[in-house]
Amino acid sequence: MNRKKIALLFGGVSTEHVISIRSSYFIYKTIDRSKFQVLPIYITPNSEWIIPNRSEAVFPDPTELPENHFASAFRSQNEILPNSDKHLLPTLGVEGIFIGLHGGQGENGSIQGFLEVSGIPYTGSGVMASALAMDKLRSNQLFDRAGIPVAPFCELNKKEVDVKRSILQLPIPFPVFIKPTLGGSSVNTGPAKTPEEAIKLIEKIFVTEDRVFIQELIQGTEVSIGVLEKKVNDRWEAFPLVATEIRPKSEFFDFTAKYTKGASEEITPAQVSTEIMDKLKSYTLLCHQTLGCRGYSRTDFIIRNGIPFVLETNTLPGMTGTSLIPQQAKALGIEMTDVFSWLLEQALSA
Repeated sequence: MNRKKIALLFGGVSTEHVISIRSSYFIYKTIDRSKFQVLPIYITPNSEWIIPNRSEAVFPDPTELPENHFASAFRSQNEILPNSDKHLLPTLGVEGIFIGLHGGQGENGSIQGFLEVSGIPYTGSGVMASALAMDKLRSNQLFDRAGIPVAPFCELNKKEVDVKRSILQLPIPFPVFIKPTLGGSSVNTGPAKTPEEAIKLIEKIFVTEDRVFIQELIQGTEVSIGVLEKKVNDRWEAFPLVATEIRPKSEFFDFTAKYTKGASEEITPAQVSTEIMDKLKSYTLLCHQTLGCRGYSRTDFIIRNGIPFVLETNTLPGMTGTSLIPQQAKALGIEMTDVFSWLLEQALSA
């Protein structure tokens, strides 16, 4: 079989840089080598592209390295192209890109736009769906209009409001949950039980961000459920997986709870009724379709009094061996090797 040559983009300028490395290591090890050659391309936190001079380059195991040593290990274990940079991408002879990035420019539509302009097919959602999913305000507006339960929300813009006055006049009752409108991975997010706590967190977010998303704090059972797309009779059809229940040992499922071993308990399938599971499947599929996602996505919910309230949709969810979508796929007997093949075949057929 003539193997397709694809590139795996990972790292990136994002707070989720390290998570992208971990996910992409799993992706690199799992992609079906009988179908694909894989060229890993590392993007440093400073936006430097490090491109090996051959396919099937060495991808160092990130679990065996200190976080700040990965770049030097990747360089030392591979021959790197001279003048290595993104401008070389169209010259590499790759037929498609597997996007292993998370957050930031990798997930907000920026890298997707660059690849569109370069004429190179890529996995996952396109520019519009990526941008909408990253924007908490606009995605929640769309979910609400689609009939998916959404907790009351509003947004504050750094350039337009007085924080203290806005919080004192907030149309949402406390406690509330606050996060950057365009943020990812629960960085600088958290609950506020009082106006004073809200003002403090918002001012912290406004140091680096212009928009803050505020939502009524829904307390209940936190779950997450993925969607995959598979080719059926010459058409790519989306289908839901099963939900995972998340029990963080901290107050909420923050960055530490997400990515620290033992900081949360994840139960797949979630221990919910058949009726609730069916609702979650229906809503996650509707979120995927409403945003126009492609290939895969994962949507987070809080269940209160039997009602799943949507939180957000992730267009590039975590893909380590123990991440939620791999857990959910395993529960349904789906191999991740097949999932990655579906994503690449869909990208290459677009």
